[in-house]
Amino acid sequence: MFFTLFRDILKVLQNDASPVQIAFGAVLGVFFGLVPGILMKCFIFVLIMILRVNIGAAFASAAVFGLIGLFTDPLSDKIGYFILNTDSLLPFWISLYNVPVVPFTKFNNTVVMGNIALSFIFFVPVYLLSNGFIAYYRKNWRDKVAKWRIVKLLTASSISYKILK
Repeated sequence: MFFTLFRDILKVLQNDASPVQIAFGAVLGVFFGLVPGILMKCFIFVLIMILRVNIGAAFASAAVFGLIGLFTDPLSDKIGYFILNTDSLLPFWISLYNVPVVPFTKFNNTVVMGNIALSFIFFVPVYLLSNGFIAYYRKNWRDKVAKWRIVKLLTASSISYKILK
C-alpha cells in the first residue's frame, strides 16, 4: 500500500497537470477520506469524476486523510454533537431529515457531521498548501527528482507493467 501511494504521489508531482486541478483534487480527497458512509462517498466520488480535478491527487489525499480520520473521530464526535444540538439549527436538521434521500447520508450521526465540518475546515488550508507546494516543487525540485534512480525505477516499472498488460 505504501509503495503504491508513494508511486501515485510521485506521478502527481511529476506530471503536467495544473496546480489548481491538483489542489482541488486534494481537497475533494479530504472529503472522500474523512467523511464516512457509502452514500456520501459515492456522491464525492461522482464529484471527483465529473469535475476537472486531478484524480490521482484526490485518491492520494483520500488515503492520507482516511488514516488521519481514524485518529480524529473523538474530536469529530464532539464537533458533530455541538453542531447537531445547536438550538438555532434544530429546525434545519429536522427539515433536512424529512427530505427523501438525505437521511441515508447519516448526517445526523455526530461522527459523520463532525467529519463533514472538519473537511470544510481543512478545505482552504489543504488547497493553499497543496497549490503552493506544487508550484514550489515544480520550480525547484522537479528536474532534480526526475534524475533519481528510484523515480526512474518507478517510471520504468509502470511502463513495463503497461507493456506486459
